[in-house]
Formats: sequence, structure tokens, C-alpha cells
Amino acid sequence: MATAAGVSGTAADSRKQAGKKLVDNLQSDLRALSNEARRKYPPVKEAAESGILKVRTAASKAEDIIPALQAASVEILHPVILGCDTKNPKIVQICLGCIQRLITHEALSVPAGVSVVKMLWNLMESGLEELKLLQTVIILLTTNSIVQGSSLATSLVMCFRLYFTKDSTTINTASAIVRQLVTLVFERVEVEDETPPPEDMDAVRVESLKTVSGKAPASLRPCAKDAFLLFQDLCQLVNADQPQWLIGMTEMTRTFGLELMESLLSRFPEVFIKHPEFSFLLKERVCPLVIKLFSPNIKHSQRLVAPPQLGALDKPYFPISVRLLRVVCILIQQYYSLLVTECEIFLSLLVRFLDPDKPPWQRALAVEVLHKLSVQPSLLKSFCQCYDMKAHSTKIFRDLVNAIGAFIQSLFMQTSLHVPTQQQSGSNASQNPAQPSVLVAGMPVGPGVTPQAAFIYRGVWLPISSNYTPGITKPQILEMLEKVDAPPVPEGYAVSVAYACLLEVVRSLSIIMDGKPEPEACKQVVDTDSEKTALNRELVSSSWCGVLAALSLLLDASTDEAATENILKSVQTYASLCGMLSLTTPRDAFITSLCKASLPPHYMLTVLNPQGGATGNSSPPFKQADLILGHVRTNSQNMAAAVNSAYQGDGDTKNQVVVVGTSLPTASLPIGAQQGPVMLTAKNLQCMRAILSIAHCHGGVLGTSWHLILTTLQHLVWILGLKPSTGGSLKAGRVADSQAVLTTAILTDIPVLSFMLSRLFESSHSVRSVVKHRLSPE
Repeated sequence: MATAAGVSGTAADSRKQAGKKLVDNLQSDLRALSNEARRKYPPVKEAAESGILKVRTAASKAEDIIPALQAASVEILHPVILGCDTKNPKIVQICLGCIQRLITHEALSVPAGVSVVKMLWNLMESGLEELKLLQTVIILLTTNSIVQGSSLATSLVMCFRLYFTKDSTTINTASAIVRQLVTLVFERVEVEDETPPPEDMDAVRVESLKTVSGKAPASLRPCAKDAFLLFQDLCQLVNADQPQWLIGMTEMTRTFGLELMESLLSRFPEVFIKHPEFSFLLKERVCPLVIKLFSPNIKHSQRLVAPPQLGALDKPYFPISVRLLRVVCILIQQYYSLLVTECEIFLSLLVRFLDPDKPPWQRALAVEVLHKLSVQPSLLKSFCQCYDMKAHSTKIFRDLVNAIGAFIQSLFMQTSLHVPTQQQSGSNASQNPAQPSVLVAGMPVGPGVTPQAAFIYRGVWLPISSNYTPGITKPQILEMLEKVDAPPVPEGYAVSVAYACLLEVVRSLSIIMDGKPEPEACKQVVDTDSEKTALNRELVSSSWCGVLAALSLLLDASTDEAATENILKSVQTYASLCGMLSLTTPRDAFITSLCKASLPPHYMLTVLNPQGGATGNSSPPFKQADLILGHVRTNSQNMAAAVNSAYQGDGDTKNQVVVVGTSLPTASLPIGAQQGPVMLTAKNLQCMRAILSIAHCHGGVLGTSWHLILTTLQHLVWILGLKPSTGGSLKAGRVADSQAVLTTAILTDIPVLSFMLSRLFESSHSVRSVVKHRLSPE
């Protein structure tokens, strides 16, 4: 008790001392004002001397000085307001300093706050002390909440108008203050919502919200009214309409307005979700505005020449587009439950943004947004539930996955016209004549050159510009808010983001189906196991063709061990998910993809190519996925051979040939159908390890896919020249006994593969006899 009393006494003493110091400073300011106005402005001099007496009187009559000064603040401000009306720079500086003292000590009443705002407005219109004025406004609004309603709107308009002045220092200061004040208005709503509303609050009337006016809904409390009118006017200004609350606005840019809207939407989702009035603004103001502004982006095509009558706004404008897509991303991520129908439109627009006839920067922006969405499993689940599982709805999830796959293929097709040649890189070669660089499909290789991680497909080389990190997005184009002109998209950037997006789709599906915990806010209610199973089966049904076709293309094109490993893990994950759901067609298609990737191209294996033989045509399940992209596996070993010869043994690549062997004679093929040596690359063996891994970890759900796996392993073992040894393990045969030629690069991998095969035998007791029969041909 004594301690509490002591603390209270100390606080009272401190407040009393602060009050006395404020009185002294105010008297000093008023004396300075009197002296400065003595010759030219006698009325100001007399008012200042009268103000000194009022300060003394207020301080002498009360023990707590600051509340007393607050009660008399209108009279104390009188000489200060007169001083500002003189427009004399020295006098205005003295007056603003005096006002700031009163504000910081919270010695202004509500009427005094209104008077200060009017005085600052006059100074703004006169172009005086703009920086000091901005400083005063920010202090006035952040110290307490005495300025509300129309006075708050006037304060915001002042800062907006100073943002559009010609002085760069004033512009930068006003920009920061506008952002801070707009955020402050919504922060006041959060504080207001912490207290229970009064019982006599009016009910929400939706009809009254449909008319745009400067009067806020009666169902809102004061701070929420200000925030509602502010956000409504931001929508009006971005739409090039007149504001109803921010009276006096003379200029506004769409880019700045969109940035402010994005900031509020991202930082205050609780306000928009909790209050029906704000939810109405989202549906009836924001969404139509976004769709309207998207129109030039949808209509524009690089293949079409714009008619001369079209204006600048009829073409996609990068600063507007990047801000629009940021807003769309936030609407989908944080407000999906409120905007299911609107999000269907947004997602359909994103799919169209990926069309090959759109500008590269626009396509890159769209795939960045899709990447940000794909890392949220709850969103993908909602897309499937709300769209793909509905009878007459757009198959949004399916379209998104297919669009990403088609986008990846189009990058290789378009870039094929711009592949650098060896002659174009002659300058690099001249810089180091002792070690000339060699380009294979545009990829620099040679002694002393470490190739960049990349994808190579049909002679097109696209570098992997960033490492994949699960669950993390690092967009580049979406962050270029300072750019006026559309930037060039870095080479390989788009395919790198699309590759990461595809991996995230598989990762999110795994999280959904494995039942891993999700954030509470993102959980969807699914009551029964049958509903969960139906959802999971629909997720696979909607996505497996697109995922398989795109992953197969990237697997074939990858020259990087880490990228190849990520792709293989995704293939294994998806195959296991299909197996758990007893979806045999997609499961077998993914297993077939793995098996094909582990063997040389055009390898004559009937179980993988029942219809095609040497032509490489796909089996029916795999063919469905091929139709999505039109992907046919390329002869990557031929490319690898060129790369390998360029290296001359220096360096390493996953396409490097490490084994030369012979085909396994198969009774189902005609005699002599496979003649000559066949080659395995390091990537083939990486795929073989993936096959062994999925067989060992997910063997219980593979079903008939075991036949594909065991047949493939049988042929790989033969090509490698592995022979059974004592104890049941497989070892490389002697050179004299085997036709396989193993390079030194593979010798360390043989024991690992042998160990994995042994573990597979040990864990597969039920199929041991079949395994032995197939992997030990005589």
C-alpha cells in the first residue's frame, strides 16, 4: 500500500512539474509572439499579452494545471490563431511551436482541436511552413483522438494535397505521413472494438449502404464511421469519382490510392470481416473496381496492334497492374470466405494472364501470385470445395494447375527463338583464350566452368534463378512498386517461379490429405470421413494430369541435382497420395513416369510403352497427362553426351553418361529389336534411387504398380551389370564377365544402390520370390 501510494505521489509530482514547465514555455512563446508583432500587428501583440494573463490565471486556480489549461485552450489559442493569419514566416513559426507544446501535453480541448485544424488548413492554402505544418498534423492526430469526423477528414486532405506539391522533400514527408494517418484511422477502430458497443446501437441497413454519401452508417461507432468514409472515398478516388468525405481533394493518382487500399486490406482483416458495413465495401466497391481496372490487361495481346483511337488507359500499365495484383492476392488470401464468387472471377483472370500472347512481365506477375496462393493448403482445399466439386461451377483448381503446366511449356517454346549461340558468346571466349567456353543449348560448359542450375528442353536453356524453399515465396516483380516502365523479366525467372509453384501444389495436397494441422483461422469444417475422401479424390482428379505432365517435362529438362531431387520427391509424394486413395490410374501414371525417367530414352520396354514400342508413345494413363502439355520425352542422353565431351572430364553434370551397357533381352520383343549399347546418366540413377525409395516407403499402396517397378529395376540391374553375390546382395560383375562399362563417377554409387535393393528385398517378404525371379535373370 505504501509503495503504491509512493508511486502515485511520484506520478502526481511529475505531472505537476510538467504543468509548471508548460506554463513557463507558453508564456515565453506568447512573449516572443508579442515582441515580433509589436510594430506591424498591434492586435496580435495585444492578444498575446492577454493570453499570458489567461495562462497565469488558469494555472493559479487549479492544482492540476494541464486540465485547467485544456479547459481554457480555446482562449489561449486566440492570439496564436491571429498570429498565423498574418502569414508572417517568423510569427507563424512561433505560433506553430506554441501549438505543438499544447498538443504534446494534451492540453487541447475538442473545440480547440477543430480551431487548430482550420488554422492549419489556411496555412496549407497559403503555402507556408509546409514541413512544420505536416509535423503539427501528425502530432495532433497521434497524441489522442480529439480530432474526429470532418476535422479528421480535413487533416487528411491537407496531407494528401501536400503530397502532390512540387518540392521533393515535402512530397516524401507527406507520403510517409499519409500512410501513417490512414493506418491510424483504422487502428482507432481496433481500439474502439475492444470495448463492448452500447445496447442502443442501430441495426445494419444494407439498402442505405448502396448509395455513396458523406454520411456514415448509423450502425457504426465514431471511429468506425471515420474509417468507413475514408475507405469508401479511397475507392471513389481510385475509380476517378468525387470523394464524399475527403472534401477539398484536388488530385489523386490510382497508384497511390491502390497502395493505401492494399495497406489497409492487408493490415486490418478483422475490421473488414467483423463489420458488415466494411464487408459490403469489399463486395460492392473494391471487387467491381478491381475487375474494371483489369480490363486493359485482359484485352491486350502482344499479337494485336492497338487501334489508334485507344488511349493510354486501354493498354496494360505496369504500375497499375502490379498494384492490382497485390490487392487481388490479399483479397484471395485473407477474404476468400467473404468473396467466394468474386474470387472465382479473380482466379479465372489470373489463368488468362498466363496466356502466351500476354506481355512477359504480366505473365511473371500472375505466376508470382499463384505461387503465393499455392503455399496455403487451406486455399487450395477451398478452391476445390467451392468450385471443382460443384456441378455447374468452373473447375478453378483444375484450370490453375493446367495453366501452370502450359505456362512452363510455353516458356520453352517461346524462348527457343532467343537461344544464345556460340558466336554470340564470343566475347566471353576472347576473355579467356586458354579455356574457351562452349555453349550447348545456350549453356556455357568447358574446363573450369561450373554450369548454372538450369532446365534444358529441345535445345532451350533456362537457368534456375532461385533455390526452392518449401512454403516460402520471394516475388521480385510484385515488389517493383517504384518502376514506371515494365521491367525486363530476368532469364529463367518465370520458369523458376512456376517450378516452385508446382512443387508447392503437391506439398499442399500432401498437407491436406495427411491431415497435418492448419492454422485455426484457415480450417474448413468437413464432418465425415466420406466427405474427406470425396474431397481428396477430387483434388487428385482435378490436378493429376496437369501436375504429371508438367513434372515430367521439368524432370526431363532438369540439369541440376537439387532440382531433380525436388521433382522426384514431388512425383513420389503424389504417387503415394494416389495409392492411399486407391486411384490406380493416376498412381500407375506417376510410377510409369518415374520408371521411364530411370531408363534411356526410347528404351524398348513393353510394360511402359504397350502401344508404342520404339516410337515412345505413351500408355493410356500417361497419355492423358501428355495431352495437357503435349510433352514427349527428349533424347536427353544425346545432349548429355555433347555436354560431357565439352567438359573433357572436368566438372560434373547430372546428364553425364556414367554407364554403358546392353539391353535386357525380352521375349515379348522381336529378335534384334534392341541392338547396340545403351547409356545411363547420373540422372537415370537418381531416378532409380527414387523408385527404390517409393517402393520401400510406400510399398503397401503401390498395388499393381509393383509390376512396373520390378520390371524397370530388372532392366536397370541388367544394364548396370549387377550380379548376385554371397548373402543375396548385388555387386558389379567383373569386366571380363560383364558387358557393362562403369565410369569412376558411378563406382561409389553401386554399393548404395545394392544396399537399397537389399533393403527392398528384406521389406518385401510377400513378393520376395517374384523379386528374385525378375532381378536375377540368367
